[in-house]
Formats: sequence, structure tokens, C-alpha cells
Amino acid sequence: MEYRVEKEADACPAKAQFVADDAGNESDDDFEGWVESEQPTRALFVDDTTLYPSPEAAVEATKDQGCDLRELVSKWKLDSFQVIRFINHVRRAKLTAADVANLTGQEGFFDDDQELKPVPGFEEDGLLQLDFDQEESNSESGETSLAEELTLLRRAYQELRMQYAERVGVSSEDAATQSVSMASTGEDSHYFGSYAGHDIHQTMISDSVRTLSYAQFILSPDNAHLLRGKTVMDVGCGSGILSLFCARAGAKQVIAIDASDVALRAEANVMQNGFSDVIRVYRGKIEELDTQLHAYVGQVDFLVSEWMGYFLLYESMLPSVLYARDRYLRKEGILAPSHCRMLLAAATDHGDGVLNERFRFWDNVYGFSMPSMTKGLTEEAATEEVEQAAIVSNAVSICDLPLETLAAKQPEFITPFELKCTETCPVFGLVAWFDTWFMPSCRLPTDRLPACRTDPIQPSEVDGLQLSGNQICEQQPTGKGRAVSFTTSPFGKQTHWKQTAFLFKTPIDAHAGMLIKGEIHVHASQDNQRELDVEIHYETDDQSETNEKRVKSRLVQLFSVR
Repeated sequence: MEYRVEKEADACPAKAQFVADDAGNESDDDFEGWVESEQPTRALFVDDTTLYPSPEAAVEATKDQGCDLRELVSKWKLDSFQVIRFINHVRRAKLTAADVANLTGQEGFFDDDQELKPVPGFEEDGLLQLDFDQEESNSESGETSLAEELTLLRRAYQELRMQYAERVGVSSEDAATQSVSMASTGEDSHYFGSYAGHDIHQTMISDSVRTLSYAQFILSPDNAHLLRGKTVMDVGCGSGILSLFCARAGAKQVIAIDASDVALRAEANVMQNGFSDVIRVYRGKIEELDTQLHAYVGQVDFLVSEWMGYFLLYESMLPSVLYARDRYLRKEGILAPSHCRMLLAAATDHGDGVLNERFRFWDNVYGFSMPSMTKGLTEEAATEEVEQAAIVSNAVSICDLPLETLAAKQPEFITPFELKCTETCPVFGLVAWFDTWFMPSCRLPTDRLPACRTDPIQPSEVDGLQLSGNQICEQQPTGKGRAVSFTTSPFGKQTHWKQTAFLFKTPIDAHAGMLIKGEIHVHASQDNQRELDVEIHYETDDQSETNEKRVKSRLVQLFSVR
């Protein structure tokens, strides 16, 4: 079914020499003259034949080439022998910076003593003699860093939570879930904290329209060429379900990121299902992980995210996805989803619908009338499941979001609309929803999108759902490319997003053919960056049978989306 839309690094010290003091005294107890020699050194990668004046200079050159040795040694917690194996392996296998970026620190060569054998031409190389452990020790000597102190405080705090949980009979798992990240403050603290628990993730995964659409696009043999052997980034990974789909599709590496404490659960889910060698979970906001993710700049082939909120833009997560797109996605990489469209239509209520019920409920509350409780109902947008029969006009596009080219900021817009009523009935307000597309090719203009699918995807239509654990889809890639789309409209199966209703203070007595014209203004809230302020300016344009045109005064209503 389709609905009509009108579009508007050995711990050996480096070579050193002892320099005698003025008196020629070389006492074993005097080390003041001990100095490091400057040894010419090659950089890490064999294609760089430059001879650098010192190991430190070689390390800096390697960093400029996209590989920060010190960071990798620290991140992977490599001992001295593993550093030597790593450097030798990179040189022996002639790896590039891009190849190193795809390593996880868990590869077999890190424990393979064959890699301790010198690489021809690099036997006396100074890079092998740097003591990274000592460097890290020196850099961390003195006062404990603030980050370490915070970590210790978090652990102590969490231990206290667990002890308290045991006393009051709450499971330790639930106590961990309810904690809010100390790294998040202000508005983000509440936002990311809300994603740390069970229920919200169960709700989202249980939404089959949402989850099966992602699964079909990721697991389809027609799209295997987009993921198999490729580097994937999942922004806002939540429980890790989309990252696991990508691993099952044959991705070489998946970088999963979430700023909520749920990242700890995602990591456990990855381990439980045997994909630790493929998926690496990072906890933090994508904008604050530049150092940790430096190796992936411009190297991601496939960027997936389920960022959409109520009224599409609520929660303001899209700018984070677009930041990841600009920094990490390669030029011809795939963004999933790639396009979204917001739509608007007029709605009525046939007596037992959800729109009028918001007011009618307070008429008789166990025999009491409570009209004061309706105050403010028309000032906040309502998230409701609106029936298909309640839509009594054409649907028009109010905002197209080509995510591959959209500016990396929260979208704000002012769009005119014209709705033609299809029934004679009271119009209680306007209803908005969004459609979403996953396109297998880049930079497709919005006017070339296929019609949005409204019937729900069935599990039988999705390849790989019968697999379990770390099994990989083995279907032969076709390379054809498969587009997937879904709607959150009343014309399809209801989703957890439902629809967004903007109720008029006074219903419009409409008849078939009447026009409701106006503009919708959508801006980020000044009080909370993750909420939205909406203005709807509207008027009716009624053409009678005698062609006498009557235009009513334009009205303005303000709404909060929160």
C-alpha cells in the first residue's frame, strides 16, 4: 500500500653513552652525566624511507601519518614484547595506517613469538628500543590525574550502590542500570541517563517496523557488498543490536559508540555473542572521542544510526550523526538511513479517537468534572497513535532531510503548507509523522526516492534472522543494492514513534474541498537544546458553490515538543 504525498610499542632502554665529568670521575654512583644518544630511526611504515634524527621524531612522524603509537600502546595495554611484535608485524606485513586503524589489539600476532624475529633492514632500529611503559610512567608520575581520580570515585560510588542494592533487595544489575553517567552534565545527564535502563531498549527493539527495516537493509545479500569486509560505525549503539546485525553481515570491524551507561551492556552483549573480535564499543559522546577514534578519520565505509525521535527531530541526536559523517565516513561511504521526510495532514476525531479523548477524559472523572486539567493541552504536542480514518486531508511534505548532504547542525525550518479537506467534519488539529529511506547508493536526490513502503516488513523477508550467536551470513553477494523504507504514518503499522498531534484551541468546522493554509515553524527550544518549539500559523480558505471566496483571519498557536 502507498499513500499519496504532495511534496513542497622490548623494554630495553635506548642506546646511551656515559659522559665523564670535568674531574674524569666515572663513579658508579654518579649518573648525572648519563645522556641519551640521538639515534637515526625509520618511521613505522615501510613506505616511509625517511631517516629521522631520533626515535621520538620517528614516533611523531608516524603520528602525522595517521598512527599514534603511544595512544595505541596505551589503549591496547601492550607490554614491551607485544610492542615489538606489533612494530615488526606492521613492517613485515607492510601494513598501512589504514590497515592499522582496523586492528583491535586482540589479533594473534600480538602473542606470536615469530614476530620477535628482526625484520630485515630494521635490526638496529631505534623505534624497537623505545620504552613506552617508561614514557607512560613518567607522564603519569607526581599527582594522580583528575581522570584517574574520577575513575576511582566512580568505582567507589558504584560499589556503594551495589552494597545498598543488596541491602534493600534490588538486583545489582538494576542498580548499575539506574546509575547516571558522571561524564554527562546538565541536559545531557538526563537525556543519556534515560537510555541506561532496560525498558526503552526493549520498546525500540520490539518495534518490528523499525528493527526489521534496519535488519533487512543490513543483512540483504543485495547489500552485502556494502558491509562485507568493511569498516562500520554505529552512532548511539544502545544495546548493540545494529552493530550485531552488521557483524553478522560480515563487517570487518564495527565501531559502536554510545554516551549512555548502556554502552557497558552493549559490550557485554557483544562478548556474549562471540563478536568481540569484530565489534569494539566506545563509551562517550562522538564529539568528545576524537583522540580515541583518530585512526578512523575518513576510513568508515558504512555509518548506521537510529537517531530518530518523536516528531523526527526531538532529542536533537541528528547533529552527532552528521558530525560522525563529516569526520569519519569516507567520501563514497553509505549512510543508513540516508533520507527522511516529515509530513503533515489535517485530522478529525470520530467520537472515540485519541485526539478528542485528551479533552473528553476530564469531562467525567468518576462523576467529577475537571476542566482545569485541560489547561495547557493545546500548548504541548501530543504523541498519539492516530487512526488512519482520522486523517481528513492530503498529506504534504514539510521538510526533506537528505542526510548525506545536510549541514551538521540541528535542522530548523519554516515551511508553508496547504491542506485540502476530504470530508465534512470538525478538524481537531494537524498530525505529523515521518518516512525513512535506506538507499544503497550515495547522493541520491530526494526527488528520485521510491514510494515509501507502508505495509510492514515480515521476518520471513529478512535474511539471516535464523542465525544465532556469531554466525555470519554466507549468501553470495549480488551487488544489486536493495532500498528499504518505512513510514511512521497512520497508513502503516503503528511504531513506537506514533504520530505527533498539534491540537487546535478551537476545532475547525471543515467541509470537503476546504483549504487549511499556513506555515509551520520548527526551532530548537531556547530552554532545552533537545526539545523543540513549534509555531503553526493557519487560516481556512473556503470557496462556496457561488465562487464567493471567504478568507478567515490567520491564527497562530505555539507548541512545545518535549
